[in-house]
Amino acid sequence: MRRRRPPAPPSHGPAREGRGTMRLVGKARAALAVAALALAWAGANAAAPPAARADGARPVTLSALRTWSAPTNTRLVFDFSAPVTPVAPDSGTSRQLVVGVPGVPVALEDSVRTKVVVRDGVVDSALVLADADGARFIVWLADTTRFQVFTLPADGEKPFRLVVDVTRRGAEAAEASRIAALVERKRAERLRIVVVDAGHGGEDTGARGPRGLHEKTVTLAIARKLAEELNAVPGVKAVLTRDGDYFIPLRERYRKAERMKADLFISIHCNSSRRRGSGSGTEVFFLSLKGASDQADADLADLENAADLVGGVPAQAQDDVVNILYDVKRSSALQQSQLLAETLLEHITEDRRLDVRGVKQAGFAVLKSVEFPSVLVETAFINNPSEARLLRDAVFQRNMAKQLAAGVRAYFQRAGIPLGGAGGVTGATGAGSR
Repeated sequence: MRRRRPPAPPSHGPAREGRGTMRLVGKARAALAVAALALAWAGANAAAPPAARADGARPVTLSALRTWSAPTNTRLVFDFSAPVTPVAPDSGTSRQLVVGVPGVPVALEDSVRTKVVVRDGVVDSALVLADADGARFIVWLADTTRFQVFTLPADGEKPFRLVVDVTRRGAEAAEASRIAALVERKRAERLRIVVVDAGHGGEDTGARGPRGLHEKTVTLAIARKLAEELNAVPGVKAVLTRDGDYFIPLRERYRKAERMKADLFISIHCNSSRRRGSGSGTEVFFLSLKGASDQADADLADLENAADLVGGVPAQAQDDVVNILYDVKRSSALQQSQLLAETLLEHITEDRRLDVRGVKQAGFAVLKSVEFPSVLVETAFINNPSEARLLRDAVFQRNMAKQLAAGVRAYFQRAGIPLGGAGGVTGATGAGSR
């Protein structure tokens, strides 16, 4: 691994970068930024105990800096070769954020950019400074808004991470307004809302297949096509939990559906096996409260449920919702979920290229709502080369979407649920039609 010499601190204020050029943002803002950084860094080093100072400390490497833009927030992720202790507010409201990593020499891998321009309406840009005394990260925000800073332990292939989440100003109120309008439209037009959840996203790539194929990419492609197919069903309104490459916590996925008063929840995934090429076929799961159908299904549920650890959810936000499963609603929701799973699988298996693995139960966290029937579809095995070729193919994705949409329509008929009104597809935040 090659490491670069850390860059010298700039003598001017924050800069914006565009196609290899840099321009000053303004003398007043620049002076304020440098003063804030100096004050924060001095305080951070003064607060560090003697044992934690850089003298004699083992160096760590900043190996990557990634940004993810979502409708409600922007996330910056810093990858480190070893755990570090950041000095920054846990949360707050500001137009500028300074995060320090004092007391340990920090080196940068060659691939790490010291200046990152985001300009997504939430984060303007970020500057990385590192030397023998530690590292400093300055994040300039587009507007005064809330932020949260936390760390995530190394997990599997993921290294230790420092995460900065910045909330898009006004996003929560705007989404609440859109959801309220959707609920009113559901009532007025007697629509049936089907929430289509594209598994994984952002930091959480999900399972991986050959030639760089990621589960998160396949699930989004199929989910979008399924939403379009459902749009053609009179009286059905499709809503995507995500309509881009960003992370959503598992609990927030079904809670979003609850706020929309959804009628169905369908989570799209790709399966994988421990040994490449050893698994094949498609299967549909609904929730089990007593354990999985077998050990392999339990392992699969554990893998999917780890998405919050991989994607990044602060520890205090992970306590889950088994206690809300009230007996009466639980019984009805599970019965209808089983009917939905069986009906969907019947239609998926029209594609003779896929083995039928059956309807199964497991403790998937994303299925733990009692407000509507919910299922998780494992479309095919992404680490099976022959099925990976199918998953990558847009025609296969479209056929899968058509079969699932036909299954949804058949479920409503079997359940005696009438359809009325006009269809339409709403994006991840209910913002509009695709």
